[in-house]
Amino acid sequence: MPSQPAKRPLEMKINLNALEHLGMNLYSTIPAVLSEIVANAWDADASQVSVTLGDGEISIKDNGVGMTRDEVIDRFLNVGFQRRSEMGSMTPRNRKPMGRKGIGKLSSFSIANVVTVYTARDDEQTAFRMDAAKIREQMRRDDGDAYHPEEINHAPEKRQSGTCIVLTALKHSATQQTSRSLRQRIARRFSIIGPRNGFSVSVDNDDVRPEDRGYYQHVEYCWTYGDQEETVGRFSRLADGQPPMDRTAEAMKAARNLDITGWIGTVQRSGLLKTEDGENLNRLAIFMRGKVAHEDLLGDFGLKEIFADYVVGEIHCDSLDQDDDEDIATSSRQTLKHDDPRFRKIRDVVHKELRHIANQWSELRNRHGSKVFCKEVPAVAEWLGDLQGDTRKKAERWIGRLNVLKSGDETKRELLKASILAFESYRRKEQLDFLENMSDENIEPILQVFDDIDDLQLSYYGQIVKLRLGVIKTLEQKLNTDQKEIVIRDHIYKHLWLLDPSWERVKGSEAKEKRITNFLKEDSQGLTAQERRARIDIGYRTAQGRHVIIELKRASVQTPVDELTRQIRKYRSGAKQLIAKTDFPNWQVDIICLVGRPPPEWNEGDGKKDVERALASVEARLMFYDSLLDQSQRAYADYLEEHKKIDRLWKIFEGIDDFAEAASD
Repeated sequence: MPSQPAKRPLEMKINLNALEHLGMNLYSTIPAVLSEIVANAWDADASQVSVTLGDGEISIKDNGVGMTRDEVIDRFLNVGFQRRSEMGSMTPRNRKPMGRKGIGKLSSFSIANVVTVYTARDDEQTAFRMDAAKIREQMRRDDGDAYHPEEINHAPEKRQSGTCIVLTALKHSATQQTSRSLRQRIARRFSIIGPRNGFSVSVDNDDVRPEDRGYYQHVEYCWTYGDQEETVGRFSRLADGQPPMDRTAEAMKAARNLDITGWIGTVQRSGLLKTEDGENLNRLAIFMRGKVAHEDLLGDFGLKEIFADYVVGEIHCDSLDQDDDEDIATSSRQTLKHDDPRFRKIRDVVHKELRHIANQWSELRNRHGSKVFCKEVPAVAEWLGDLQGDTRKKAERWIGRLNVLKSGDETKRELLKASILAFESYRRKEQLDFLENMSDENIEPILQVFDDIDDLQLSYYGQIVKLRLGVIKTLEQKLNTDQKEIVIRDHIYKHLWLLDPSWERVKGSEAKEKRITNFLKEDSQGLTAQERRARIDIGYRTAQGRHVIIELKRASVQTPVDELTRQIRKYRSGAKQLIAKTDFPNWQVDIICLVGRPPPEWNEGDGKKDVERALASVEARLMFYDSLLDQSQRAYADYLEEHKKIDRLWKIFEGIDDFAEAASD
C-alpha cells in the first residue's frame, strides 16, 4: 500500500506591525467585524449565514463552497491574498466579490482573542484554532518561522461544504451587543440581503430584513436615483400626495462615468433618526457591491441648515470599485479615500443634490403642514378659502411652516392665532389700498371696509380677554396650591389689570419704578419683625394716569386698621417726594392693600365704613384676593360669552385650541 503524502503544515507569515495595524486592530465594533465575515460568506457563494450569540462566544456559519486544506493555506492563512486577481472577477454564482485586500479575515481579533475555524469542501474537513497572544508572540521572535495554528481533529458536525467561525475569549465591548441591535446594524451595512439576491442572514434564528435598518418607516419625502421601486415600497409614511421625486437624469449628467443609484430621504422629525440604543441614523451611506464602503457622506459636508438634521439615505456606486482600478477604500474599510478623484466626484454630485433637496424641502413641508392642519381644523381651511391671490399663498405657506415648527404646543397655538390676525390685518391694508382707486359715488364698499376693520379690532380684543382669563386662572391655581408668596406677588405686579381692568403698565418707566420700589422696601425695614412677616411685599407700578403702590399682605394675616394706616403714612410722604421727580408728577396716587382677611374692626357696627374712611385718609383702600379673582373672572367671562356671538374669527381660534389640546394628549 503506497504511503500517504505528508500533509502540508498550516502556517501564517506576516510582519507583526502589519498584523496589528491592518488586521487585528482593524475594527472596534462587532457589526464591523461580522460584516467582514458575512462579506466572505457572500464571496463564497453562500445562500445562508447564521450568527449565534452564545455564552461568551459568537459563531458565524455559512453554507458556501468552503475551503480545502490547500485553500485554507493558500488563501485564508495567506494574509493579503488578492482574491479577485487570483480567482476572477465573478463567483460561480455570478456574484461580484466584495473582498479585495485579503486582510478582513484578521478583523475577528479586534473583538476576540481566540478564533476557531471549521471549514469543509467536497467532504474534506479542516479545522484549526488561532490565538492572538500566540500570534503576537511568534511574530515578535522574528526568526523567520511562521505562526502555526492549532489543528483540531474533530469538527462539531460533519459538513459537505461551508465554513463556521467561532469567536471566543471575547473582549469586554463584544459582550454588550443584543441580537436585535446586531440585526439592525448588519441590515444597515448590506443591501444584498434578501430573496432577490438569494442571500439570507440571521441572528439567533431571526432573519435580518431591510426593514431592520430602522429608517424606512420614517421617510416622509424622498428623491430617487435609478430604479428604486422595491425600496420605495418600504416607505410606509410618505407624505400624502407627494410621490418619490426621480432625480436620475440630473445626477447621471453630473456624475458622467459614475453609475449612481439609490435614494435620499427626509423624515418628519429629526428625533426619529435617533435609535433606542443611541445610534444616530442621520447620515448618507455609500455602498459598493452591496456593502457599506463609506458610513456617512453627509457628515463630510458639515451642513449647518436645519434640513440636514432630517436627512437619511443610501447611495450605491459600483463604479467606485472596479477590479482594474486602484482600491478607493482606506485601510479601515469603513471610509473612502477623500483625495481620490472618484470620491471627490461622487461627493460633488451628492452635495449638488442636497442643495436641490434643501430648496424643495421647506416648500414641501410647509405645503403638507398646511394640508394636514386644514384637514384637522376645518375652520382654518374655510378662512384660507376666503383669502385671495398672493395673500392666500403666503398664508398657506406660513401656516404650514408653523405646523411643522420645532416648538411646544402652546407656543405653536399662539403663533397660529397671531398669524391669522396678522394676515387679517394685511387683508385690511389691501382693502384700504383698493379704496384709493374707487370712485366717490360708490360708498358701499367703503362702509364694508371700515366694518371689517372694526371686526378685526373686536377679534384682537377677544384674544386679549381670553388671555386675561388664563392669567386669572393661573393666579387662582397659585393661591389654591399655596405657592411661594413671591410667585404670587410677581404675577400680580406683572398684570396690573387684575386690580383694575383699565390699568396697563406704562412702558419705559421701569427705571423709576425700580428706584421707588427700592425706597419702599428700604422704608419697610423699620417695621418690627412681626410686621415684616405679615407682609408679602410692597412695590410700585405706573399705570395709565395712576401711580400705584401695592402692599400685599399674607392671605392668612389679619392686620388692625391703625397698624395699616401707620405703615402707609410712614412711607407715603417719601414715595410722593420721589414721584414728584418722575415724568408724571400730577398723576393720582393709588395705594392698595391686597389682603386675604379684613382688619378686626371690619365686623364691628359701622366697622366697614370706619376702615374705609381711615384708609382713605392716607389715600389707600382695601382689596381682597377672593374679590379680585371673582370680579375679574366674572367681568371677563361675561364679556367673552357675548363676544363669541359676534367675533367672526372666534370659531377659527377655538378650532386651533382644540387641535393643540388633542395633539398634546
